[in-house]
Amino acid sequence: MDHSQLTIVAVYGHNDGACAIPSLLRSMRELPGSQALLISNSRPADLPLEIHWKHTKPLNYYQYSLFMMYALHMYIETDFCLTVQDDGWVLDGGNFRKEFYDYDYIGSPTHAGLHEDKLYLQFSWQNVQDPVVVQNGGFSLRSKKFLEAPAKHGVMHTMHKVEPFINEDVQLSCLLRDQLESVGMKFAPLWLAKMFGMEYKGPKFHDGFNYGNLLGHHAPNRKLLADGHIKCSHPLSKVITYYGELDFLQYLQHNGYMVEYFDEPAAKQERTAETDKSVLV
Repeated sequence: MDHSQLTIVAVYGHNDGACAIPSLLRSMRELPGSQALLISNSRPADLPLEIHWKHTKPLNYYQYSLFMMYALHMYIETDFCLTVQDDGWVLDGGNFRKEFYDYDYIGSPTHAGLHEDKLYLQFSWQNVQDPVVVQNGGFSLRSKKFLEAPAKHGVMHTMHKVEPFINEDVQLSCLLRDQLESVGMKFAPLWLAKMFGMEYKGPKFHDGFNYGNLLGHHAPNRKLLADGHIKCSHPLSKVITYYGELDFLQYLQHNGYMVEYFDEPAAKQERTAETDKSVLV
């Protein structure tokens, strides 16, 4: 497929965004014809020539959400953009389905959903009928029309009755979804969003799911330090408590990635010390 109308973008309001360079390069390579854009406080010294750069002033997390909702459209010149971060990127561009471009917003289905103003977590939204499921924003496809919609139609950032959700993906794909749909925005159905990307694996929801069909993923536990090198933000002892996370990481390992766990260097030193001690004894 040709992706000449796609900008792969990473937004970093608290640093120069250099950490997102591997994800931008990997994703651009997987989607031929696309262009890459980094928006950050300052231009990284080692920014590759193939990645465009634009400036933004410092943003805290709340301001980041507002930027994504009301300002990002001014930085994107193509029909679509794909948001990536150091912990979210394209795994297999061959899994990009043409129908992805039929929708204005697609993000990885998350564990959180709403139904009649009640919040359901840990994929418990599967127990209610017609929940509004949050679709992740860290790895998401958005049309230029969607980027423009909140400002153009006065769709304002809101607060949930129970939780003060400032996250832009919770706002756009969940709390404000009805308003955005009323002005013509189309959200991808869950079955298609599941093929688009994965945040964390959910019981029942991902049972029998073939990772080989995934376009990409996003989760804070998996950071791309360099091409093919994933660093987990948590030690293995914690990773194994996440449903299906170790299984997914092992899949990535079997497909060419090196996976490093948070505590591996320390554990290696400890094992070496023990070995040296036993030799001396």
